[in-house]
Amino acid sequence: MSPDRLSLDAFRRWALGDLVDNRNRGLFAEWLVGMALGVIDETMSRQEWEAYDLQYRNKKIEVKAAGRSQSWNPNHSARISFGIAQKKMSWSAATDTFTHHDQPQRFADVYVFCMHGPVPADNAKVADPAYWQFWVVATKVLDQELGSQKSLGINRLNQLATPVPWRGIREAVDAGLGEAHDHE
Repeated sequence: MSPDRLSLDAFRRWALGDLVDNRNRGLFAEWLVGMALGVIDETMSRQEWEAYDLQYRNKKIEVKAAGRSQSWNPNHSARISFGIAQKKMSWSAATDTFTHHDQPQRFADVYVFCMHGPVPADNAKVADPAYWQFWVVATKVLDQELGSQKSLGINRLNQLATPVPWRGIREAVDAGLGEAHDHE
């Protein structure tokens, strides 16, 4: 293929084609949650390095993803752990500024934890929301219950929230934000 005939679709397949890969699965989980919340603007690109992943009704949403099957060992069931470390620095895309915080903190209002369960996984299973479980936890609950803890496993997560299907994410996020809204 000549340089004047480069295909953006070919690049996407090359760069993001393996949805079982941790990074790509994480990006896909953010997109899944954003679609469930109705906040994905298909004319815009994802903003890398923002202090949170999505914005919903002027609230900040952090999406954490994990999967039991890994690209490098697809038939082995991995232990699930989500990173929830507090940070002392945040970046704003809107202002292109870094802010240093005296005390470490979590910057989102709500966390959505996403676990892809099938072993082995493949692209079709990752792309199907039915193969995922989602837990929604308000950041204030994480702060109260876990303090400065840096990671969270499934057993403790199940003590903090009940898993919901993909179609239940919006209602669970609204509940986590303490909001009630009518949805179509």
